[in-house]
Amino acid sequence: MDESKSTNRLTIFKYNAILSILFFLSSTFYMGVKTNRYNFSDYTISGLARFLDSKNLSIFNSLFFIKSFLDLSFAYYVFKFYNLRLKTLPAAVLLVAILSFGLLGFFPVSQFPFIHLIIFIITFFSWISSQYTLARLTNSENFVHFSKLLILVETIAGNIFLFFNYFNAISETVYCLLIFLWLTIFIGRYLK
Repeated sequence: MDESKSTNRLTIFKYNAILSILFFLSSTFYMGVKTNRYNFSDYTISGLARFLDSKNLSIFNSLFFIKSFLDLSFAYYVFKFYNLRLKTLPAAVLLVAILSFGLLGFFPVSQFPFIHLIIFIITFFSWISSQYTLARLTNSENFVHFSKLLILVETIAGNIFLFFNYFNAISETVYCLLIFLWLTIFIGRYLK
């Protein structure tokens, strides 16, 4: 009975990665719309920081922290579901992806361009590695194949956005929606 209650309580974390993306995108969209001189096609989401006063900057930074916290609770669910230890590759790369994303809010591109770029690169590569390693845990060749294709699309899209200097809040939203698609399938089919 206690194990059943524990499992039911743990289930609330199952959808937190999906909720975190929706929360983050809607919150940053709202802040971007309300901020003078900020344009989604000219600046990245983190570029919004340069247009915010200290009060709104604190709120903006907390959005990264809240998203990371929700993602960490999702990771906890995944670790329990697949019986993963922290020293395993799927657990390690997922944690790096989540924690590095949280750091992006505290190193805005306008103040720390080089550090921000390094954290972004770590976040990108750890996330795509996480997609692949988690897909392998499902033992579904179809999902592994789908994940490889999606990783290829994400990588090509990211390079195109960078090459044509079109890396902005719109392209970041597209990337987040690709992650959202992957998470929806992973959670819906392989975390039952």
